[in-house]
Amino acid sequence: MPRLTRQHFALYRGYLDGVSEAQLHASYGDSGSDVRSTRRLIAVLRDTLSVLARRAHDIEAAHLLRLRPGSIPSPPAELARGAPSLETFRERIDPDGVFGEAELLALYREAYPADASPTVDRRSARNMRLRRRQADALARMEATLVHDPRPAHPVDGWFEPAVAARLAAAGIETIADLIALVERRRHRWYTAVPRLGPKGAQRIVDWLQLHSDALGHRLSPLALMPRRQWSEETPERPVSNGDAVAIAPLEAIRVPAPLDGSNGTNRAGGSNCRFRTDIEAVKAWLDARAASEHTRRAYRREAERLLLWALIERNKPLSSLTSPDCRQYVHTFLVNPSPARWVVKCRVERCLAVWRPFAGPLSDRSRETARSILNAMCEWLVEIGYLATNPFSGMERAATPSIFDAETRSLDFEQWRLVFDAVTRPQYTFVEHRDRLALLLAYATGLRRSELASATTDMLSVGRLPGVDAPVWRLSFQHASRRNGDRSVLLPPIVIEALEENLAMRGLPDALGCPEGTPLLAQSRNGGSITPDGIGKLFKAIFASAAAAAERDVPGSGRRLALASTHWLRHTHSAHALAHGADIVEIGKGLGHASLSTTSLYLQGDGWRRLLGVERLLRDTFALGTS
Repeated sequence: MPRLTRQHFALYRGYLDGVSEAQLHASYGDSGSDVRSTRRLIAVLRDTLSVLARRAHDIEAAHLLRLRPGSIPSPPAELARGAPSLETFRERIDPDGVFGEAELLALYREAYPADASPTVDRRSARNMRLRRRQADALARMEATLVHDPRPAHPVDGWFEPAVAARLAAAGIETIADLIALVERRRHRWYTAVPRLGPKGAQRIVDWLQLHSDALGHRLSPLALMPRRQWSEETPERPVSNGDAVAIAPLEAIRVPAPLDGSNGTNRAGGSNCRFRTDIEAVKAWLDARAASEHTRRAYRREAERLLLWALIERNKPLSSLTSPDCRQYVHTFLVNPSPARWVVKCRVERCLAVWRPFAGPLSDRSRETARSILNAMCEWLVEIGYLATNPFSGMERAATPSIFDAETRSLDFEQWRLVFDAVTRPQYTFVEHRDRLALLLAYATGLRRSELASATTDMLSVGRLPGVDAPVWRLSFQHASRRNGDRSVLLPPIVIEALEENLAMRGLPDALGCPEGTPLLAQSRNGGSITPDGIGKLFKAIFASAAAAAERDVPGSGRRLALASTHWLRHTHSAHALAHGADIVEIGKGLGHASLSTTSLYLQGDGWRRLLGVERLLRDTFALGTS
């Protein structure tokens, strides 16, 4: 028998009150067992309480607590509907217990005559009194026997034997060990415990929360919600001490007034700029120049790194940095940021206190990317009148820029055929059909993986185009960036056909009749959206399957396919479309390129000309192109 807890007494109190065993099991039982385990626990509690009451010489409690539900009749229904119970009457008329039982009963009958409550007699009064004595006896036993858990207590004294055995198999001996595991592994901590599922884990977490005061520990909010529900506002922030600046993401940096940039030495004179602090100016730059969510993340990463370095290493605001400062940042600091302060090796969400801006030293190419982004940021801040000069202007490159070669990061005709064959089946399971739809959608539109993950049926519309007889389907995206604006891509008939088939497999109506938020690419488990990382893994699996098939036919021919990623399909879409004669301006719009020079990179070299032979394949897949 485990330690007697308040849950045990709540269970037995419900039993004495006549609550059904099924309800008691649902509220207090182990999710991994059936109602018989709760029935056995009630029997053990009845015997245990009786024995302990006799040891304490509380004979009344020993007798009363063994009475089964129904042995003390409930008050008559007429009494419940008409007059109050005798106990309620006692509490109202005689709270100090002055009157005896006979006197109290006489007062009750006088206040509530027999014609108003004909069933009130000595037997019902005795039963109500007996019920009260039973409840008082259980309360006495609870006050004497119940224990509050402590972190050092073994788990086998607080949980059912089966649950305690599972915890012990995972190396959890004390409640402190259990708390540490939950905090370390977060929401899915139970995956480290054999044969413990999410329902059983939730009961344990509920128990830890119930006893948080006694244990002296309240679980972090991040341990109570799935990782996908974490947000930048989830409360687990580093706290600054006095005027010191703690390392934190851009949205959580707390900057003391002397370092906020309002009086930066490189601030432009005059009152033309509407931004007061460095953080305000950086956020405005992100809003104005981040063309997509992916670009915004890259820009934000470099801006917050520089801002934190200036505040912590230089003890000055970003708007006071000089050219020598920026040169040292790019060519010295980024080469090897101090691991103890700036680096965390594993992936950590931005809302966690252990988040750090670096995963290690930056390569020459990464440092050049940082220099280029920060140079553009400071140039923009000069243009709007926030900075007087650009401290990155004239700085030497960290690395020679690589030459973009669409041919080496896209699929030729034979490779595309192998990839398409890898997802083609005579009959499809849901996952196989979903993967085929994903491949067609990515190839026909050139969407980024984040856009593929966020695409829903709400974004679809049907219209007409001049010179096209059939209805034209369009997938539209709205971007927060004013620079990028909204854009849309046209979907070929083969994609719409595959989408309608996939929706039917999910038990959904046609694309325009689906519930709001229905994802185009759905998880097989619950029909929810696939994350961008999930999209990446999906395509990696497709490319791996195609590579394996190529290796079986010609050894060595699958090596390049094994290197392919989601972004290769974006390059393949562009190169194939241009080879097919699509307009470069329209292709650039569909891809969301801010500049035509970016799209023109796909025309460099002669490799793309060899793609002219794909017209037969493109006739079905690429009809209507992009817009």
